Amino acid sequence: QDVGSTLNVVQRSWDDIMERHTNLDLGRKMFDELCRTAPSLSAVFFSSDKANDMASKMGDMLGLLVSFTEDPAQLKQQVTWLGRRHVTYKVRPQMIALMGPVMMGALAEAADESWGQEEETAW
Repeated sequence: QDVGSTLNVVQRSWDDIMERHTNLDLGRKMFDELCRTAPSLSAVFFSSDKANDMASKMGDMLGLLVSFTEDPAQLKQQVTWLGRRHVTYKVRPQMIALMGPVMMGALAEAADESWGQEEETAW
């Protein structure tokens, strides 16, 4: 499957999720999943008083990245920028590996019955 088709599936599934959820809803799902998956990591980086702010940032950033699905070069630039920014937060490569499953779990939960193999593969 080519990049354009894949990004179309990502955009379509995002639009479907956004019909039922806000960026904050999705960010909370991601944050909650991160806390379940890596409680020691989440305790180090996120105090309970900042949880809502972090959830909001997660959802907003994912929404921003999806907004570039029609411009793969810009999407790549945004992902690169995001990675560089997280280096300043002292995020280590092994921590990044946690976010894929966290994000996928949150997306699948939010999409509910409209999540399938095509969406899983595209994301």
